[in-house]
Amino acid sequence: MNKKVLYKMFEGRATDQDITQIRKWVNEDEHNRIILFNERKIFDAIQFSDSTKDILHPQKISFRTIIGSVAAAIITLFILYSISYLKKENITPSIAYNTVAVPAGQRVEIQLTDGTHVWLNALSKMSYPLSFNGKKREVFLEGEALFDVAKEKNKKFIVHAGHCDIEVLGTLFNVDAYKNNSFSTALMRGSVKVTDNRHPDKYVLLKPNNLVNLTNDELVVSPITDFNPYSWKDGLIAFKNISFRDLMKKIEKNYGLTIVIENSKLDHYECSGKFRISDGIEEILKALQQDAHFTYERENGNEIHIW
Repeated sequence: MNKKVLYKMFEGRATDQDITQIRKWVNEDEHNRIILFNERKIFDAIQFSDSTKDILHPQKISFRTIIGSVAAAIITLFILYSISYLKKENITPSIAYNTVAVPAGQRVEIQLTDGTHVWLNALSKMSYPLSFNGKKREVFLEGEALFDVAKEKNKKFIVHAGHCDIEVLGTLFNVDAYKNNSFSTALMRGSVKVTDNRHPDKYVLLKPNNLVNLTNDELVVSPITDFNPYSWKDGLIAFKNISFRDLMKKIEKNYGLTIVIENSKLDHYECSGKFRISDGIEEILKALQQDAHFTYERENGNEIHIW
């Protein structure tokens, strides 16, 4: 495979013929897939270096193009017929899918070919087809995303997220389905049907300003009393009257860190406030220190101890 063709794809300049050629080449041999990933890493490193000179805010990306900030520069784009993630999720291998993975501390907006807008939160991954050609529009999510679904009366939009499926025609909703965490969907506009895919007879029809949680294998509906948690789309960590430990869980998710709280006095501390994710973990902890009175130490780069 000519590397120039690979780099045309990385830069969003590849033609349909180029993409077909790359896809066939990747699926011919496992070694070809390794070459593709290695070349992507080199390209990302170059982009990261260039971005330190001129950092942009994340922008929309289509099925061919990735543009934006440092976050976008290190997102992985796979245009393959079959990759391990798709196999694990039992996605039909005859359809070509993109997989977008968002690094810690970043978020990305994607515009799908049907006009649907998707905002992916940090440490999230979504697979979606190059085009929606069948009777359904299906995507596969691991992590958190906000969907503003384009209306297509006769073509349902379905999000497969962990143990649950969310079915819509046109609506605005947030899905939180990180691996090993509980599932929730919050509806802002329209209507959705949420189904436990292990028990198809278990489903709820959600109304606006309500959310559903999967708790002890039951779908439990409740009203949304605080819309702050969904401000992540705008690059914010916003919170109101939540415990310090719950706030640290949000920070762990956004920055890909492990936070160990050794100070028992913080168990009774409630927080309200708003930070920009781009401020960074150090600035956030320093601001919280002014009121919560704690000390912290960062170990091994990815672990923080709070006393």
